[in-house]
Amino acid sequence: MKHGAVIFLLLFTAVANAQGPIGSWHDHSSSCITLRVATGSKEVYASTGNAVIIYNRETGELRKAGRVQGLSETGISSIGWSEETGSLIIAYESANLDIIKGNNIYNIPDIRMKYIPGRKEIFRIRCRESYAFLAGTMGIVVLDINKKEIHDTWKPGDLSFEVYDVAFNGNLVYAATSGGLWYAVLTNPGLSYPGSWTRVEVLPEPGASLNAVVSVNNMVYANRKIESYGQDTIFVLQSPQQGAFFSSSQNLHNLSLDSYSGGFTVSSATNVRIYNQGGTLVRTVDSYNGTAPDIGHAVYDGKDIWIADRSMGLVRAVNGNEFGFLNLPGPLTNNNLSISTSAGKVYIAGGGVDNSWNNLWRPLQVFTSGNNQWISDMRQDLHDAMRILPDPADKNHFWVSTWGAGLLEYENNLFARKYDASNSPLETIIPGKPYSRICGLAMDGKRNIWITQTGVPGSVKMLRSDGTWIIFPFTIDAPTIGDIIVTSSGQKWIILPRGYGLFVFDDNGTPDNFSDDRFRKMLVKDTDNKVTPFVYSIAEDLDGNIWVGTDQGPAIYYNTSRIFDEEPVAYRVKVPRNDGTGLADYMLGTEIISSISVDGANRKWLGTFNSGVYLISADGTTKIRNYNTENSPLFSNTIASLSVDGTTGTVWIGTSRGVISVRGDATTGGSSFGNIYAFPNPVREDFNGVLTVTGLMRNSGVRITDISGNLVYRCTSDGGQATWDLMNYRGERVSTGVYLIFVSGEDGTQAAVTKVLIIK
Repeated sequence: MKHGAVIFLLLFTAVANAQGPIGSWHDHSSSCITLRVATGSKEVYASTGNAVIIYNRETGELRKAGRVQGLSETGISSIGWSEETGSLIIAYESANLDIIKGNNIYNIPDIRMKYIPGRKEIFRIRCRESYAFLAGTMGIVVLDINKKEIHDTWKPGDLSFEVYDVAFNGNLVYAATSGGLWYAVLTNPGLSYPGSWTRVEVLPEPGASLNAVVSVNNMVYANRKIESYGQDTIFVLQSPQQGAFFSSSQNLHNLSLDSYSGGFTVSSATNVRIYNQGGTLVRTVDSYNGTAPDIGHAVYDGKDIWIADRSMGLVRAVNGNEFGFLNLPGPLTNNNLSISTSAGKVYIAGGGVDNSWNNLWRPLQVFTSGNNQWISDMRQDLHDAMRILPDPADKNHFWVSTWGAGLLEYENNLFARKYDASNSPLETIIPGKPYSRICGLAMDGKRNIWITQTGVPGSVKMLRSDGTWIIFPFTIDAPTIGDIIVTSSGQKWIILPRGYGLFVFDDNGTPDNFSDDRFRKMLVKDTDNKVTPFVYSIAEDLDGNIWVGTDQGPAIYYNTSRIFDEEPVAYRVKVPRNDGTGLADYMLGTEIISSISVDGANRKWLGTFNSGVYLISADGTTKIRNYNTENSPLFSNTIASLSVDGTTGTVWIGTSRGVISVRGDATTGGSSFGNIYAFPNPVREDFNGVLTVTGLMRNSGVRITDISGNLVYRCTSDGGQATWDLMNYRGERVSTGVYLIFVSGEDGTQAAVTKVLIIK
């Protein structure tokens, strides 16, 4: 069986932060994490887990093939190149398969869809003639590459054995399994029957697990893996009945054995060793000119060594001592605890805490992108970046909260200073130790920075714009103090993680005077008197309403000016079932809302722990869109953070597998009409997207006419942007010509006009 769909592969050189048409996606996952490598005569391929990095040997072009370009999934477990068929075979963690051949992608879902007891995983792909041999938990699956179908499944030794690698030597096939090294005659038609296989008994502990096998010059080399401390051992076989010890090294774990025309390579995390056909070591790479490697896999083509490094990306070693690092623009890692955006720039904090809010001790990871450039700041002496607060007046100036290292300030995109217990009121929970734990950051209209701190007196502190500090004289009764927002009315809303609800605080515009402060600690209680204590996210919308993300969907607080005067009640939108029962369900009532961001049309983008991203209407009553791994290029349905860039409309989404963005159709509307323009302009005859008009005021009226004044389309803008599908009222694409676009403000006092050329 084979999948009928063929997807055209759109490969291109990645440009960070590039703006495409409305609805277009951009992959910002790291290319510095590579796990597998495969070489062809014209191109070299490296798997990042999310995508495949492709290097053209002739032109030097580096490009990416991932979900955005048409791959079926993320979570790549192995890749293999077939020179005979000119095909790249990709296996996923789900056991799904893709074949890239030329500019086409063919999906073969047979293994993924077939019921097989236990887990399904493909560890290694070896190609021979027109077949790919997939070593995995289900045995060896034989894929006919040309026919794009499963040809056979072999079961070496025992149905319970996992197969980690496969090699061919003469008329024999060898399988490295969890239960020893097994072989069979290749022409035997019954290799799906375990009894057709024979275990190699000449090895010490013949039933021990072997993870790699390779055939070179009529000799077979196999690696016995040791899971914990100790040493892997490579054995060499002249025949199934004759073998000997080859090599071992203390605490060295071999990941792969791979052949080349003159011998074979042995990959381990710390080095690559190249042997000739006689088994003599001829070269070792254990350093990139002083930098220690972290190798996932390496192969040698007789000229260059190609290394998939887990922190440096695809590495090309020329002559063993000249190194080229082949990376695309993007963050150095896929960690993304939180994402912020401001004026066309994105900020990613790659730290984190565990479920109990204990430190991960992840080295500091701060990534920013603007003007098509990525800047990564990674430091071993600082740790666990939590949130990033951009300066709205200077997008290259920002602050970073950390879970233990205090508050960091960056100027001109460079680390400038640190505030901690040694030079500020940001106390540490353990005197003399780096435990100034900060999470929430927010800026008010006077450019004061509001900070939440956990485990010390004074849960809320303020860094004034003049550099002085205010410590508020209350300590919130909760083990953890999370995010903070400053609302348009001046209130401060604070999340209390782990089931402690919310804390609302109002200094009445006089932060120096504590006597008029008001505050309230509360759990989320809705109009049905149902209490929801677990809060994960919070945002204020354009109407001043507070949206709270809970473990039971979103909740909304209206009329927040009375939050201290009466018992607060949150409103949860109910959606009628329309099934005749008269019943209704809470909007996304079974979802954990991990992140909330408001776009220029006052619609809400909601990130969830299990179901991807939702876009809901301004009032929360309508699901407009749900992006998930089944219907979009989204890497994962687990969303850590998201943020809408009001300047461009781009929605930045942080998933458990990395960052991706989609160009939204709403931008922040201006107080007046700015640089109004339509794009694309001109609209070519082969363009199939939507025309976008930007630079508008919020809720602008938009009228589009032909040159004679005939109305062909009208709408209200989504924030500062409007779109048109190029259809007239009869559902036909409009004719070639110049079209006038008239826009007016919501109150009718301001108006403007622009034009666009459309070619049918």
